[in-house]
Amino acid sequence: MSEPQSVRGYIVGRLPFGNTSLIVKALTDPAGRLTFMAKGAARPKSPFAAQLDLFYLAEFLYQPSRSAEMHTLREVRLIEPHLGLRKSYANLLAAHYFAALIEAITEAGTPVPQEFDLFGKALGYLCENEITWRVIERFEQRILALAGIAHREHDLPRAFQMLHHRVPAPREELLKLLAAKKS
Repeated sequence: MSEPQSVRGYIVGRLPFGNTSLIVKALTDPAGRLTFMAKGAARPKSPFAAQLDLFYLAEFLYQPSRSAEMHTLREVRLIEPHLGLRKSYANLLAAHYFAALIEAITEAGTPVPQEFDLFGKALGYLCENEITWRVIERFEQRILALAGIAHREHDLPRAFQMLHHRVPAPREELLKLLAAKKS
């Protein structure tokens, strides 16, 4: 059995598993995207209580899986909850969209230090400022550049179509929300 490992990362997804467990997706430094099984996390007296919410920055201690992509989460230490995101639905949706973009262009378990840093800066910005179309556009262009598919004449939907990817669903809702704010 391998030794437990520790990584720092942002929680970018959570799914219930059974009655008391959670599947937690995280964008980590330096291990990239990782998936954890947090056994018993939904129990009232769980040591994971109030530690596994979306976009929290945390230190994860996990037991690596030998053959699967899902690792067993042992401990979590909260570093930054990014509570400023909860003040605006649009900002929370933007964070969700940015996480979905990173997930679409990266592979699980592959180090993505620049994407990790970009996502951290984006969360920090969204905690302090309202989301705008310009911020979305800048994030999209930066992600496309990091993926090596940036072209001045291509916007994100066209670039994703060329790669046979689908644009993450939150984009359309976010753009509608921003258009409604302008009206």
